[in-house]
Amino acid sequence: MRGDDMEFAHVLRTLRKRAGKSRYRIAQFSGLDQAYILRLETGERKRPSRATVFRLTLALVEGNSGLSVEDMYQLYEAGGFVA
Repeated sequence: MRGDDMEFAHVLRTLRKRAGKSRYRIAQFSGLDQAYILRLETGERKRPSRATVFRLTLALVEGNSGLSVEDMYQLYEAGGFVA
C-alpha cells in the first residue's frame, strides 16, 4: 500500500469525524456502500475516482457540518486530483 493511499484514508477519516458523521450517514447521502467507505478509511482500497471524491465531499458538508472549502481541497489533494 502506497503512502498516498494511507494519506487519503487518514484525511477522509479525520474529516468524517470532524463533521460528526457516521459512515452510515455518509453512505446514505453519497450513495456509496458503507463497507466501501470503511475500506477507503483503512487504506484497504486505493484512492477513489474523482466522482467518488466529489460524492464524499458533498456528503461531508451536507447539513452545514462546519467543514471548510480548505478541508474539501485537502481531500481532493490527498486523492491526487490537485496538481
